[in-house]
Amino acid sequence: MTRLLLALTTALSLCAFAQGEAPPAPAGPKPKLTVMPFAALTGDVPQRAGAKAVGMLTTEFKSADSFALVDAKKEKATTAAEEAVENARKEVAQAKELRGKKKFRLAEEALQRSITAYKAAASSLTDMAEVADAYALLAAVQFNTGRDEDGARSLTQALTLAPERELPLAATSSLFARVVTDARKVLKDGPKGSVMLESAPSNAPVLLDGQALGSTPLFVKDVPPGLHFWKATLPSGESLGGLVEVVAGKQVVAKAASASKDPESRLLSSLAQNKLDTDLVAAAKEHAKSADADLVVFGALSKEGKGLALDTFLFAASTGDVRRMARASFDTELLSAGMEFFNLAGELAKKGDKVGEPVKVPSSVSMTLITGGSAKLAEAKYGVVPGKEPGLDDPAAEPAKDDGPRKPLEQKRRGPLKRQ
Repeated sequence: MTRLLLALTTALSLCAFAQGEAPPAPAGPKPKLTVMPFAALTGDVPQRAGAKAVGMLTTEFKSADSFALVDAKKEKATTAAEEAVENARKEVAQAKELRGKKKFRLAEEALQRSITAYKAAASSLTDMAEVADAYALLAAVQFNTGRDEDGARSLTQALTLAPERELPLAATSSLFARVVTDARKVLKDGPKGSVMLESAPSNAPVLLDGQALGSTPLFVKDVPPGLHFWKATLPSGESLGGLVEVVAGKQVVAKAASASKDPESRLLSSLAQNKLDTDLVAAAKEHAKSADADLVVFGALSKEGKGLALDTFLFAASTGDVRRMARASFDTELLSAGMEFFNLAGELAKKGDKVGEPVKVPSSVSMTLITGGSAKLAEAKYGVVPGKEPGLDDPAAEPAKDDGPRKPLEQKRRGPLKRQ
């Protein structure tokens, strides 16, 4: 029986050869594919949508079992800014211990070092409470040594960073609490300045003193005079930050521009500006080489009606070609995106580097968006987070208790405050 089966198999193979049909070739290695983060073309794209979309599409590619997926995620290393935050916290802890021992000079030196470190860590700071508390502690130390003018400046800076926040240190001394209350009133009633937050590319979510007020370009009004921390997250995921000195009655500009030259950042920067240009192609080529990938999938999300649209592209390392895949549309929560991603993965698995249509560079990422224009300028009020009720400025808020008229602070030189 075995000999008969072998003979039949040989006969069929010879017959197929005689008819010009070659036997099937052995399966080769699967093409290596990597999926890059998706950029946001418009500022109203939900911040988490890009990462979620990449995860869902990658899952579909795994299910297709036609590719060898390459993880192209950049390793997150501890940044200098993150190290600066840790150093600042250590200096504050040391200052508290020194102040407890009444070693005020050494405590002040530690606090000055902590504030310098916090300034260097602007791109990693989101909560200004610890910075405000460092300034408040510095003020208390300066008051302790009779340096009232320096203490008043440090206290004002603490309140400038968080005007509506109660300083924990104020609860330790009724006299210090009185000073804080009066300084807060002066700051609230005094003249304000403004900050213009910009970025390249635009539509970057920004924080001012830890508060998310919108995306660039953003004009923030009613900003108290003094130092303020800003932070912007570019489409590449890169966080940039710094400080601005606000002066009453004037506008100051802070602009975030990436200094990163890695392929991923460059590619995402082009996408976020609705551009498929030569630098994007060069970045895709470098990225494919560094990741040892044959195919690179990238794209950009934009708001379309009440939902989202995804323009997806494929870069083939062997030819250097960029091809436009089918445009996908789904809701902002990506609840209906599963089938769209299933279709995208299936089409790529079926056609490989011949999927979609070739793109002639330069071109636009989205053909429905107006290119060449400036991003729409948004406006926000300092201290009022969009979508949330305002605090002290809310007319419906419960008024503070009035304990009657208070005796104003004496302006003459006084002795050091008791230790808080």
